[in-house]
Amino acid sequence: MNKLRDKTHIILIILILAFLATIVFEWGMDYLGVRGGQVTELGSVNGTEIKFTDYENQVNFAIEQQRQQTGEEPDENLIKMIRDQVWEQMVTQILAEQEIKRLGITVTNQEILNWVYNSPQTLPDMIKRNFIDSTGQFNMAVYQQALNTKTPEVTKFWSQVEEFLKQTLLSQKLQSVITGTVRVTEGEVLQKFKDDNVKASFDYVFMDLNTVMDNQIQYSEEDLKNYFEKNKSDFRRDAAAKLRYVLFSDVANMDDTIATEKMMKAFVKDLKKLVPDDSLTYAIVNDNSLSKFTNNFIKPNEIAPEVAAFLFSAAKDSISDIIRASDGLHIVRLIETKEGAETFSNAQHILINFGTDTNSAKTKAEQIAQRLRSGEDFVKLAAENSDDASNKFKGGDLGWFGKGAMVKEFEDAVNSANTGEIVGPVKTQFGFHIIKVKGKQNKEFKFADIKKVVKSSDKTKDAARKRAEDFAYVTQNGNIDEEAKKLGLTIVDIPTLISKGAFIPGAGQNNSVYKFALDEKKGSISDPIKVQSGYAVYQIVDKFPEGFYTFEELKVQQLPLLVKQEKKLDFLKTQASDLRSKITGNDINSLKNINSQLNIIRVDTSTVSVPSPVIGSDFDFNSVVYKLQNGQISEPIRTARGYYIVQMRNIGQVDQAKFQQEFESIRAQLISAKKQNIVQEWLADLKEKAVIVDNRDKMYR
Repeated sequence: MNKLRDKTHIILIILILAFLATIVFEWGMDYLGVRGGQVTELGSVNGTEIKFTDYENQVNFAIEQQRQQTGEEPDENLIKMIRDQVWEQMVTQILAEQEIKRLGITVTNQEILNWVYNSPQTLPDMIKRNFIDSTGQFNMAVYQQALNTKTPEVTKFWSQVEEFLKQTLLSQKLQSVITGTVRVTEGEVLQKFKDDNVKASFDYVFMDLNTVMDNQIQYSEEDLKNYFEKNKSDFRRDAAAKLRYVLFSDVANMDDTIATEKMMKAFVKDLKKLVPDDSLTYAIVNDNSLSKFTNNFIKPNEIAPEVAAFLFSAAKDSISDIIRASDGLHIVRLIETKEGAETFSNAQHILINFGTDTNSAKTKAEQIAQRLRSGEDFVKLAAENSDDASNKFKGGDLGWFGKGAMVKEFEDAVNSANTGEIVGPVKTQFGFHIIKVKGKQNKEFKFADIKKVVKSSDKTKDAARKRAEDFAYVTQNGNIDEEAKKLGLTIVDIPTLISKGAFIPGAGQNNSVYKFALDEKKGSISDPIKVQSGYAVYQIVDKFPEGFYTFEELKVQQLPLLVKQEKKLDFLKTQASDLRSKITGNDINSLKNINSQLNIIRVDTSTVSVPSPVIGSDFDFNSVVYKLQNGQISEPIRTARGYYIVQMRNIGQVDQAKFQQEFESIRAQLISAKKQNIVQEWLADLKEKAVIVDNRDKMYR
C-alpha cells in the first residue's frame, strides 16, 4: 500500500494526459506537454476554450522533462518548439474529444469493472507496473489485496485508475471507428517481404543529368507553354502572400559576452580548489559549466581546437584566460597530461570540388598548392578558394582527428607528411585537397572546464523588441521604406510566396507569420513577430488566392528549369538508347571495348528496403530492376537523376518457409502503418475544417 501511495502523483500526471497518451503510444503520434500567464483565454477549438494556465502548466511539465533527460537548460528555440508541440497536441486532444461526443461513443462502468476484475494482466503497463514484484512479474496477490483495501489513499488510487481506463477505452473505440476499414492483402504482405528480403546483385551504367550542360539545350517560349499546358495540374497553389520584413536582432551582443565572461571568472577560485578524486570539490564546477568534469583523460579530437591549443602548451595546474572557441567560452585548468596509444593529427585544408571539369579543378588545386609552397598565406587562400564552407573562413582548420576520421586518401597523405608540410593536391571523393599538417601528437589530457555559451540577456531582448514596436507603430500609417531609410535599416524581400506550412526564411514554420500573411490585406504592416534571431516587422507586398499559378508567373524562373530538365532527360535517353544498342554478347561490360573510361559500377548486395547508398531509394529504378531475370539487361531506365542501364547478375528468390513464418508480424506492421496514416489524415481533415483561434502571438514575445 505504501507503493500505491508513492505512485499516486504519477497517476495524477497520467490522468492529465490520459486521452492523448493512448493516441501517442498506440497510433504513433507525438507526446503532450503545457504553459500560462495573466490572460485566461489563449485560444479555442470550435468554441472549446484552451486556457492559458492549462497550456502553461503542460509546457512547464514538458520543459522539466527535457531538463531531466538532457541535464541541460533548453534554449529559446527548443522552448519555442515545445510550445508549438504542446499547442498542436492540445488542439488534437480537443478535436478527438469533440468527435467522441459527436459519434456518441461511450464507456459503461461495467466495461471498466470487467477489465479490472476479469483481465487485470491486460491492463495498461502504467497501471500494472504498480503491482510488479521483485522478480519482474505481475503479482496477483498484491493486486487482489489492493482491490479489497478501502483506505482513503487506495480508494483515491482506484478512482484515478477508473478515469484513466475510461479515457483509454474511449480512445480505443474512436480508433476502431476511424481505422475499422483497414485491410492488408496477402499481396501487400508478400511485396513487403520481397522488399526486405530479396537480394540482388547487378552491374549498371549511369548517365547523370548533371553531365548535360545548359548550353547544350535549346528551348523556346512555345516549349514553355506546351509544358505548362501539359502539366497544369502540377501548378496548383494554396492561398499565399508575398512578404518583406525588417529584422531587429536580439542575438547576444558584446555587453552579453562581457557579462558572461565576468560571471565565469567568478568561478576561477573553484577551479583552483578542485581535487580530481574529491567529487565535492568539483560539484560546483559541474553545476556552473556546460562541460562536466569526469576525472578521465580526454583525447584531443574530442576537445575544441582552441582549448586543445591551450592544453598542448600549458603547464600542470595552469588556468587559462577566457578562451573564445567555436562551441562557446571556456576557462580551463590543466590537471594532468599523459602519453596515449593513439596518434592524432591537426591539419588545415583547401578543397576544390570537381565541378563539371575535373581537369580544370585539378589545375586550380595545383596552382594553389604552388602558391602556398611559395609562402602565400594559407588562411587567406582558404577563404578565397576553398569549397568546404564549414571551415573556409577558419583557415580550413579541421582540428585534431584520429585514425578513421577522414577518408583513406586524406588520412594516408597526412600520415606520410611532416609537420608544417604542404601536401597535395590529394584526390578524394569530395574533390582535390591541398593540406597543411599543423601537428601530430599522442597526448591526452585531464582538465576541468568552466564552459558557457553567451546568451542574449533580457535587456538585449527587451531593447530589440522595443525598437521593433516603435518601428511597427510609426509605419502603420506611414511609409515603411522612408522609415527604414531614416534608421539605416534593411528591408529584406522574401523571394518565395508564403502559404500555410511553408518554410519562411529567417522564421522557419511560424504560425504568427502565416496568420498575418493570410488574414491581413495587401500593404498591411505586422506587429513585431518573434523569429529565430530577433523580432521581425512584416509587410504584405501582394496577395494570391487559392488556385493555379499562371503561365506568366512561372515562365521566368520555374518553367525554364523544368523544361531544361525535361530536354536534358530526352537528350540522355537518345545517348542511353544508343549505348544500350552497342552491348555485345549479352554483357554490359562489353561497353568497355567502346569506351575504356566508361564507369560500370557493380552492386553486390541490394534490396528495395536497403538500397545501394550511391543509388538510394528510387521508385522508378526499383520498379524495373527487381523484375529483371538473371543475366537480363534492362532498357534505359528513366529517373529524376538521369538514365540507368542495368544488367542483373543474380536476383534472389522468395523463401516461402521464412515468408510463412513472418507473415503475421509483417501483416501487423502494415496494418499499424496504415492505421497511423489514416489517423494522420483524419486529424489533418479535422484541423482543416475546425475553427481554431490561436492567440499565442499576443501572449508570448
